[in-house]
Amino acid sequence: MKANIKPILLWLSLFISNTTLVGRDSPYTRKGTGPKYWIAYEYCIDNDKAIPEERWKNNIDWVVTNLKSFGYDMICNDGWIEAAQSVNSNGYITKYNSKWEHGFYYWGQYLKDNGMKMGVYYNPLWLTRTAYQENLEIIGAKVRTRDITGYSPFNSELYWVDVDKPGAKEWIQGYVNYFKSIGVSYLRIDFLENYENNYGSRRYAQALKWIEEAAGDDLFLSLVMPNCFNHGETELKYGDMIRVSDDCWGGDWNFVSNKLRGEQKGKWPQFSNVFDGMIGFADIGAHGQMILDGDFMRMNKLASDDERKFLFSLMIMGGSALAIADQFDTGESYKWVYQNAELNELNAQRFIAKPLSYDYRDTINSSRWAGRLLNGDWIVGLFNRESTIQSRSIDFEKELGLKKNETYVVRDLWKQQNIEVMSGNYSTQLKPHECRIIKIRTK
Repeated sequence: MKANIKPILLWLSLFISNTTLVGRDSPYTRKGTGPKYWIAYEYCIDNDKAIPEERWKNNIDWVVTNLKSFGYDMICNDGWIEAAQSVNSNGYITKYNSKWEHGFYYWGQYLKDNGMKMGVYYNPLWLTRTAYQENLEIIGAKVRTRDITGYSPFNSELYWVDVDKPGAKEWIQGYVNYFKSIGVSYLRIDFLENYENNYGSRRYAQALKWIEEAAGDDLFLSLVMPNCFNHGETELKYGDMIRVSDDCWGGDWNFVSNKLRGEQKGKWPQFSNVFDGMIGFADIGAHGQMILDGDFMRMNKLASDDERKFLFSLMIMGGSALAIADQFDTGESYKWVYQNAELNELNAQRFIAKPLSYDYRDTINSSRWAGRLLNGDWIVGLFNRESTIQSRSIDFEKELGLKKNETYVVRDLWKQQNIEVMSGNYSTQLKPHECRIIKIRTK
């Protein structure tokens, strides 16, 4: 594990990573912070089936009314995609679910008319049962869909494509280009560990390379469930964002901080809770490198407002995507968390912080995060993951490199008010699962 970060590295982390691995250079990684959007996860996981179309629309309208003005400008479907068996003449899916009346074109236009963007959950390495049975001709290749399927299917409704077979490249890149042509701006590519585990790391890397080539600067690539072997070496080259921890599932405190805390595996999911995952991959979460994805937020499942502030603050400090899974009928009482203008502004300003220690077993230092804004102000996050009251502090000179005898205005970003003018350090007592996010104004 890496030691504590020097103050100069904290400042430099706003622009570059201190890792030697090379990341994909795209407009999205250069921005550094993740997208802000709503995703259809909650209904699907709670009911183990695809979200109905009417509920989909109700959620879109809720986001447009309540969250769009705070920067949440995209809507994305989620899994339970096996029933997407309506395909065009090229074999590409046209609807999220075959029972839906409308397809991607319709909903893409509906979102555009409301000033929103469309994200799609799908994997270009998949081939539907329908496309297989109809044995369709692949654009730009002299083979058909049955010719490119692999020996290990994903399930009874979806096949994996084997990149070593002729026509596989044309299928994969044709799928990416199809999504771009219908106005998709964000592609959430899931179950990547399944492909790598069954087909090997060489073919996995080849698949991602082809996807990245076709995506170019026009499509944000979110890599979901990646093994991240060698600290994400392959994913860094070909993706914009990686999942850093296990699925949201019930969205409670276990997801945030407790599940298998302090344990790391060598493959997906390397970390089982968001806090450990954010610490473990914080060194590659940087501008021009990789955006970290802490998965979805379900504020209605957390036990207190302190826990809600904690989760949102962690996502902000890590530069994560801000993905809302609360719905119009479960999240209305908690939308205030997502509406904090001063925290949302940090995402807009491309802000990424670092823990003072990359060692998730270093309880105190890995629970203290800091980063600097372009205007020189410092943002500090102090977190208490424990079940007892904890003291947390930040030394202005030793840990931030600020001048010893100068005074600074300290502002609480949740209270949205200045605390006081002080010098030397800031210290506070935190209740269990409480956090404090402060801005230290240097001018």
